[in-house]
Amino acid sequence: MRRNTERPIRVGVRRRAGFAGLIAALTVAVLLAAGCSSSSSTSSSSPAANSASGSSPAAAQGSAPPASTAPADTKAGPAADVGLTATTIKIGVIADVNNPLVPGLFLKSVNAVKAWASTINASGGLDGRKVVVDFCDSKLDPNATSNCVIAACQNDFALVGTAANALEDLSDLDGCKNAAGKSIGLPNLAAFAFLPEQCDAVTYLVAGTGEYCKTAKQSPPTYEVPVGDAQYFTKQNSGLHGIWLYDSDDPTFKVTQVPVFQGESNLGIKKDGEGFYALSGAAPQSAYTPFIQQIKASGSSFVYDDTTMPSMVLVRREAQLQGVNSVKVWECNSSCYEPQFYQQGGAAVNGTYASLIELPYESDYTANPALDKEITALGGTSGMDNNAMGSFIMALLFQDAVQKIQASGQTLSRQSLFSTLNNDETTFDAYGVVGPTNIGTRTASNCQVLIQLQNGVWKRVDPATPGTLDCSPANVATVKMTVP
Repeated sequence: MRRNTERPIRVGVRRRAGFAGLIAALTVAVLLAAGCSSSSSTSSSSPAANSASGSSPAAAQGSAPPASTAPADTKAGPAADVGLTATTIKIGVIADVNNPLVPGLFLKSVNAVKAWASTINASGGLDGRKVVVDFCDSKLDPNATSNCVIAACQNDFALVGTAANALEDLSDLDGCKNAAGKSIGLPNLAAFAFLPEQCDAVTYLVAGTGEYCKTAKQSPPTYEVPVGDAQYFTKQNSGLHGIWLYDSDDPTFKVTQVPVFQGESNLGIKKDGEGFYALSGAAPQSAYTPFIQQIKASGSSFVYDDTTMPSMVLVRREAQLQGVNSVKVWECNSSCYEPQFYQQGGAAVNGTYASLIELPYESDYTANPALDKEITALGGTSGMDNNAMGSFIMALLFQDAVQKIQASGQTLSRQSLFSTLNNDETTFDAYGVVGPTNIGTRTASNCQVLIQLQNGVWKRVDPATPGTLDCSPANVATVKMTVP
């Protein structure tokens, strides 16, 4: 996934806003006078089981060794494909960095992949080869993004940690030719993706989109949605009722967000008024007045804003301005797990909850060897953010898949990478950073961590122990519905 400027839509995870929503969110962020990033970059460079309680030690879930102790691959195996030489594996990272709205937008995502490559190279590389990271700046521009995909098809073995909001034309991904001239596609291990990329055959995510992708043409389609946060809220607070806000800047957001809301409502959180309301990420604070009036009129005790991080700041500011005091649960998507959230919102946003599918890096990096090594390579937690975590997780997926290919004695190629991702990564957990996930079927993981902003600091709420995930099967629900 949850991943705002951001990674995976929440069909199986909390969403990160897409292209239209991102532009809107950045506009609001500028108005709030607090940028998302001040960094810049050049355009290209080479360089388990669950316990009975459902709380599982994340570091113990994977079967492979953590990145920090992975055995060195000292002898290169046979290989024949684009981006491979006797001594190197060249991977592409396409990310929106230089742009007029927020320079350096996904620079941390690029740096996360480079830090991972530095760590793995220090241990002998992959398949006896040095990992070379080839960064191409997609610049929040569809044309630049397409050009990056074309260049990667011609030069790189695979895409790893893709963070490109404007990846709209999938023909270059799907029709990419291998070294033998066959159009088998370019492996795209994406930090986040939106429809239709989300269901694209050559794109891989740590997100539970499989059921929707398989049934999208049925009436109604089937969704596997995360409801672990709602399970927790309803146990802690009886009789919750309120409203949900979804992003209206792109029609695909409604398709993927509303089923999640319905799953939460099915658990007993009653709708106030219409229940589910559309909202543009570019809406000014005055546009929140009708929602606050609905909250006041109903005495709502639950509000979930699944639009953007700046939107959550505005809804809480407006609620404070109008004296709302009935809400027990304010929830945001994972985009709010950023330093900018408190910087923009101050005390008004304290108490906000967010649900993550991965370990919260600020509090948990020392509890997980792979994450600890990455944070060290980045120079501390300030080098990481919500989106960079997604890119790092996909780098670990690439590492795990290549090591599986090597261990099996197969020839390393795009085709063997596809085969391994589709068939052998059935319990991938990024060495404990996420819950066990079937990458090939895109089955939703049961695992999550609920966090809350307390006095300006994000704290674990459920489970409370660092390095663990709540992996109760009840955290995922099935919803069959046609979104109007």
